[in-house]
Amino acid sequence: MRKLILKNGFSPGDIVMLTAAVRDLHYWYPGQFLTDVRTRCPDLWENNPYIRPLAESDPEAEVIDCNYPLIDQCNEEPYHCLHGFIHFLNQRLGLNIKPTAFKGDIHLSDLERSWYSQVHEVTGEDTPFWIIAAGGKYDVTIKWWQTERYQRVVDDFRGKILFVQVGEFGHHHPKLEGAIDLRGQTNLRELVRLVYHSQGVLCPVTALMHLAAAVEVKGRKSRRRPCVVVAGGREPAHWEAYPNHQFIHTNGALRCCAKGGCWKDRAVALGDGDKRDRPDHLCVDVVDGLPRCMDMITADEVIRRIDFYHQGGTLNYLSPRQRKGAERGIVATAKNRYDDQPLTLHNAGMACERLIRTIPDYPGCYRGRGIVICGGGVRYFTNAWVCINMLRWLGCRLPVQLWHLGAREMDKEMKDLLAPLGVECVDACKVRKRHPMRKLGGWELKPYAILHCPFEEVLFLDADNVPVIRPEFLFQAPQYQATGAIFWPDYGRSPKARPVWRSCRLRRPKELEFESGQIVVDKRRCWKALRLCVWFNENSDFYYQYLHGDKETFHLAFRKLKKSYALVDKPIYSLTGTMCQHDFQGNRIFQHRNTDKWNLFLLNKRVPGFQHEDQCRKYVRQLQRQWDGRIGSFRNLIPRRTVPLSRSPIIRAVMISCPERADFPEKEKIIASARRKLRCAPCSGVWLQTPITFCFWKTTSHLTGTSDTISSTGGRSGIEKSPWPDCITLGFGNRLLTSKTRQSSWSPMPFLEAKPS
Repeated sequence: MRKLILKNGFSPGDIVMLTAAVRDLHYWYPGQFLTDVRTRCPDLWENNPYIRPLAESDPEAEVIDCNYPLIDQCNEEPYHCLHGFIHFLNQRLGLNIKPTAFKGDIHLSDLERSWYSQVHEVTGEDTPFWIIAAGGKYDVTIKWWQTERYQRVVDDFRGKILFVQVGEFGHHHPKLEGAIDLRGQTNLRELVRLVYHSQGVLCPVTALMHLAAAVEVKGRKSRRRPCVVVAGGREPAHWEAYPNHQFIHTNGALRCCAKGGCWKDRAVALGDGDKRDRPDHLCVDVVDGLPRCMDMITADEVIRRIDFYHQGGTLNYLSPRQRKGAERGIVATAKNRYDDQPLTLHNAGMACERLIRTIPDYPGCYRGRGIVICGGGVRYFTNAWVCINMLRWLGCRLPVQLWHLGAREMDKEMKDLLAPLGVECVDACKVRKRHPMRKLGGWELKPYAILHCPFEEVLFLDADNVPVIRPEFLFQAPQYQATGAIFWPDYGRSPKARPVWRSCRLRRPKELEFESGQIVVDKRRCWKALRLCVWFNENSDFYYQYLHGDKETFHLAFRKLKKSYALVDKPIYSLTGTMCQHDFQGNRIFQHRNTDKWNLFLLNKRVPGFQHEDQCRKYVRQLQRQWDGRIGSFRNLIPRRTVPLSRSPIIRAVMISCPERADFPEKEKIIASARRKLRCAPCSGVWLQTPITFCFWKTTSHLTGTSDTISSTGGRSGIEKSPWPDCITLGFGNRLLTSKTRQSSWSPMPFLEAKPS
């Protein structure tokens, strides 16, 4: 027997086609081949009867990198994508394989068929549903349809069809209201099982379309699963469409797809550096961000195609009881962390453009001029103290706000010390309740404080910045009067920042980067640029990968919105641990101690050339006499339990899907819910509506070991716990609880006593 190892690194939809080729190879040449595969989607090969483990080191094994060059002829030749790998294997191996079924070859075990679906888990019953994929990957965005049109479809069938939205983390799948939200909640194998339980599928040309055809239909009442595909004109219809699918395409309606598919990749460039941003890969006929071929497909057309299946009697609408279950499921999955994902180079540009369109006009509620300093915490309070005292010693009478992050950074004693200096302390954590901010740390706080302080014209200073002269004159500088903003240069230009400039569709300017230890800005004239800057910092988990903190986010925002600003042309003059900045005449005005920050115990070495150093040291010694360097409120932040629990926690065990355990054979785990929330390390819990109150198990032998069938007092649940045959681990607070199984059938499950930590 010939041994074949078939390798392919394509996407899941392509691998579904490879499963068909392997099936048909063994159908036409039974007993002549042993086959193994190497793909990115091992989940699609589970339970496949044609796969046998083979080692690449086996001298008898032939390793074949599979491809399907037939795709290059698909606009002219009458083939379906199922022929692609079959044609390749025929050419490579000298065979005459022919397709045996109009679908891929996905296999489920009896155990998988017996499991409840995730939809059943959240609705409480076997509720019929359609799967909807309202987006896709960033490599081929030309396949995307407008989110508002998907939403219109969901709204039209509300109460009649339950839609379940799916989508992989890292892809583009905007949330749809009125659907069960399982975005990011399924791995590929769980998606296969979800398709098995589904009535129908609504999607673009994607892997889900191929799975809708390849996965068997639950109950086998119908041999083929309904599927509506929003296809457009990228691919020729005969290459992608399946029997029984409503494949909505525009081939022949437009010049760009008059002779088949255009095979373009993107409607507009994403600025992510991918070759698909090149002009020859972009759609040539775009309408409001959509390819014209997709724009021509209306929501009404999709609604009509879905309704075909119900009008013809293939499917039924939800019953009143099922409708109630559907609403329970929608409510139960309403909160989903999918939308909190960090930005990526693929989507940052689009997210930025969306944000810009929503920035409101200047509200007009800010007044006057003032100074804003961010300086909470033990380390920065000493520096802020020196900075503020120097401002007053130089004769500056502008109001000062000192922003900090919560009680851990500022207590009443510290505020009382600053009060005689005319300083108002602002807790950004309280402001955040009125003006939410996704991420708010030290660097993020700087533009946030500028935006939300009460002043219209702001001089921002880092806490470790020491003014040399009264800075109010900067508001009168001609450069500020002309532009509304003054920035100062940093040392150089980091090449690491290039990708984010490109994602903003900007050519990086040749000027130096900004140094944000001091900024002068008129919020009325720079409002939208400041709002964009705050948004960049709100997404610091992405932008700070390429930028050193907040400083270049100002640069990006002002350039992106084409807002004028003045950049001081005199470069930094360096002292030991200090950057000296200047006015437009070249005079030193700020000494930014960016590395050698003031220490309460004056461990700082003297810096030659540092102006007013004796005066600064005097203020540090003054602070030493008035403050011991501790934040008093910190000791009272941790509440202590004074009343014992009235009763022991009630533990209930349930079985749910768990992507984190995907490497285990049965990909399931035990989770606990209780009167107080319990978690199973290392995964976070998902809590169901109807937990199993009392659990039993039955030990079963497998080739890979033993597993326990879990049942409740109401009967068998039809799910197994694996691969832990001997214990179930429950998390309570920061403790782990373990129950050991007894080697006897159908014994009660003994839980250890749960004690709160």
